[in-house]
Amino acid sequence: MRRRRPIALVFLGLLVTACASYTGCYTLEIVDNEGRPHTAYAIYNHQGQWLNPAHPVSYNATRLTVIRSEEAGRLTIPAAFHLHFPFPLQTHPTLQIEMVYVPQLHNAGGRIGGGYAASTAGAWEMDAASPRAVVFDMSDRPERWHDTLSNLSFFIGPLASRPVGDVDPSTAAPLRELIGHFRSEYDAFLARYGDVPRPRPPMPVLFGDDEKRRWAEMVDEDFAQQPTWGLHVRRRYERELSSLADVEAALKR
Repeated sequence: MRRRRPIALVFLGLLVTACASYTGCYTLEIVDNEGRPHTAYAIYNHQGQWLNPAHPVSYNATRLTVIRSEEAGRLTIPAAFHLHFPFPLQTHPTLQIEMVYVPQLHNAGGRIGGGYAASTAGAWEMDAASPRAVVFDMSDRPERWHDTLSNLSFFIGPLASRPVGDVDPSTAAPLRELIGHFRSEYDAFLARYGDVPRPRPPMPVLFGDDEKRRWAEMVDEDFAQQPTWGLHVRRRYERELSSLADVEAALKR
């Protein structure tokens, strides 16, 4: 019996090691192209991988969460402790920052996780060694600014669809602010580009003749209905913003 006890303790220790993991905090400095700090928001969770020989299958170890940086532009994601199925059934989770949004620069192009950090010259330039992100103003480029609207819509949706009672009180204020910024982006975009014609997208390179014909017909129909940025943006986001107003009001209670 005495010999079995150390073996059992070793086995228990190995099991805990295989089923538990810890992710340290992560800090990112947000500055513009002149080095000035900016307030930012991040939407993140922690993800791991299931054992699957056919293709990668991920799992979420934490819920999607929104946080706000300090006014000095320092964005800090807290450490987290995770319990999961033992390795190799599930790998230890890692931090996935799905979006970083900088309201003053109309830029929601940041994405960091799984060894990948978004870095696009003249838009979002990432220095992973610092870590520091140089973020550029998208308001002079309607296509890029529209990408910001699209990203905000995509990531706010799952957060706003939760019952208000399930929203962590610590994240209710950042989520409410994020919805407000989405509305401000929408209004500012329409004020500047509402009457501006949309550019036609380039023809896909690998399409055959029949596919090109059908694609051209589809684009012609779309542009006949929505020739300007204003018509396009109102059709995409007006109803969504109306429903988000109810969520915003509920989060204030």
